[in-house]
Amino acid sequence: MRIALVNPPQAHFTQPLLALPSLAAYLRAKGLRDVHVFDASIESYDEFLSGPRLLRSVERVRAGEGLASLESRERLRYSEMERYQALSEIELVGDEVAASIDEAKRVLRTPELFYGYERYLRAGRTVEQALRLFSAEYAPTRLAAHGFVMRGQIESSNDVLRAIGDERENPYVEWLRESFLPRLAAVDPDVVGLSVTFGSQAIPALTLAKQIKAWKPECHVTLGGGLLAYVGRKLSKRPELWSVIDSMILLEGERPLHELCESLAERRDLGKVPNLIYRDASGEVRATPEAQPLDIKTLPTPEFDGLPLGLYLSPEPVLPLAITRGCYWGKCVFCTLYTVIGPGYRGRSIEQTVEDVRTLKERHSTRHFYMVIEDLPPNMAKALPRAILDAGLDIDWWCDARLEHDVFDRQVCEDLAASGCKRIAFGYESASRRVLDRMCKGIDPARSLELVRRVHDAGISVTLYVMVGFPTETRDEARLTLDTILANRDAIQEVSVRVFYLDETSEIFRRAREFDIAEIYPNPDADLQVYYDFKTSSGMSRREARDAYLDFTRALRSHFPVFQNTNLLYHELKSHYFLYLAKWGTFDRLRAEVLERQVSGAGDRPRRRPALRERALRFDRAEIDERLAAIQSGHLRPRYQTDLVTDEERARFDREIAPLAASPCVLAYDPSSGEVQALSPAAADLLARCDGDRSAEQIVEIVPAEHRDDARRCIDQLASAGLLETSPTPSIVR
Repeated sequence: MRIALVNPPQAHFTQPLLALPSLAAYLRAKGLRDVHVFDASIESYDEFLSGPRLLRSVERVRAGEGLASLESRERLRYSEMERYQALSEIELVGDEVAASIDEAKRVLRTPELFYGYERYLRAGRTVEQALRLFSAEYAPTRLAAHGFVMRGQIESSNDVLRAIGDERENPYVEWLRESFLPRLAAVDPDVVGLSVTFGSQAIPALTLAKQIKAWKPECHVTLGGGLLAYVGRKLSKRPELWSVIDSMILLEGERPLHELCESLAERRDLGKVPNLIYRDASGEVRATPEAQPLDIKTLPTPEFDGLPLGLYLSPEPVLPLAITRGCYWGKCVFCTLYTVIGPGYRGRSIEQTVEDVRTLKERHSTRHFYMVIEDLPPNMAKALPRAILDAGLDIDWWCDARLEHDVFDRQVCEDLAASGCKRIAFGYESASRRVLDRMCKGIDPARSLELVRRVHDAGISVTLYVMVGFPTETRDEARLTLDTILANRDAIQEVSVRVFYLDETSEIFRRAREFDIAEIYPNPDADLQVYYDFKTSSGMSRREARDAYLDFTRALRSHFPVFQNTNLLYHELKSHYFLYLAKWGTFDRLRAEVLERQVSGAGDRPRRRPALRERALRFDRAEIDERLAAIQSGHLRPRYQTDLVTDEERARFDREIAPLAASPCVLAYDPSSGEVQALSPAAADLLARCDGDRSAEQIVEIVPAEHRDDARRCIDQLASAGLLETSPTPSIVR
């Protein structure tokens, strides 16, 4: 029996996921040797982000309604602003991005280039611009590093099933048919397992499933992965689904997938395969009983063989490794981890973990690891670092951990750092003891900060997870959390903030009244709904929670080096921040030598960068960007759900939001940095006058006296934006 395991688009492009290597290793250990592993997600990114493909996107976008049509209008409605934003950038940078994208990928994949910060930033910006360019071809579809969204809701099976055949707005229809399916067909599998971890993978996965069934109807297509633990039973109620798949596996997949393959090979009844939803010979959809999850100590080391490790947009592989499953604490009322992996907490032994690391390091020539755990257990926090050191592994790694006040003493923190731990992410959530007690976190915020300082002082980068809008939380309590984090920012490097959403599988959902949740709002059109909006009788309203979240994001951008200006790429492009930490050793060195590098001012004789490209626009792009960002930020969306503005919402915004009147600006692009800047006409005029022959004082003399201070500041801002270079001596005019 030939088995193909596929990671469908869209998952992040900087490192592989763990599911398929774990499943493949288990199947092979059980004697099923003909197992083939594909990462269709990274393969699709590699093709979409290529010069020839992006040139085709540019041509297709320009063949549609062009920028000139929008430029001819006196005002732009909301929906027209969306298109104007995309088209104006494509007109200015589209050809250059298509010409530069292959070099950008080379920079991100080559150590000698990746760690050169200026080249890294240019490459990162080029990738972001390329994704916007590609998305414009399929508008309103949006593909980014962190998500893939189409028109409609991923919480609606109608919308999901409608999208899988939409060639106009679903880019994966064409790519899967023309590029991926032929490769899969060459293997000629009898069983295809599609691992669906994220909501962004649902439509591409079912798109592929539909094409597989059209190509080879007898091939058994099964879905698995974390998303199905939430929506699998709901999705199984749609009869149309069963024309494109044959089964779904819920919870952990090793044992069910093995038994499914064996049952299919021996033509046995599938009713004895645990954790399975399938359609039997009579057409009836059945669900089998759940089995206890396997002891993680009995599982083999994951096998990443077969995955295209060289395609990921990182210079060195960062391999995920699960050393535990489940959470040893397991009391937080908002947590739904057990929904995804089943009951219980299990851990590998220290000896097994060390051997896993050694095996993967030697097999794939990497020293970078992400320990996939909910919380680093106390025994491992103490014993694992010493074991890594005793084994002489010489690795860098990071993980999540619980704020165990009595575990992370000075010695443990120093051992962790010495063993190569470069980053730890803690579930801090709130600085309010009352809120933490309501969450059943079991931590003291003051002692947590002492722990954070010990970790930082040992040379380990600290990330805090923070939750805003937990039921009954007040605005003052949310502000206390923000103020506390800002007061301790010398010991905290990253903060990951999210707005609380009510998950139907959580403890708090079942005990809603105890948390002053007065109303829960189901969406009648969302049969796959998991997260719910709600109203409380105490604490912040949902709008106030969103405002508090925006306060957090503004403060982070103002006060934390990782979130300032272009440094944000580190945070947004998973693995990159960790790799830079590993390269520089500690955050303090990284901050001093890279993140807070000095930006020179305008200099004595500022000169406009000669390679700059500019385009005069009829409408102010800075204002458009600000308006669109405000509307997007104003939406209360669950963290996992990044749906686009719906057609109904777009029509409402067109009616309710005042149109934007024409107001000229200049869009400037610097190919040497990849930066795009929107300039006012006055700023563009000052930029044009920066010719390297005149001093800044001479340039601003043309400005009325009362505006010269503003003009000087503008020239400094042009320099900070990288639009100027300096000339120490005047050039000779001939």
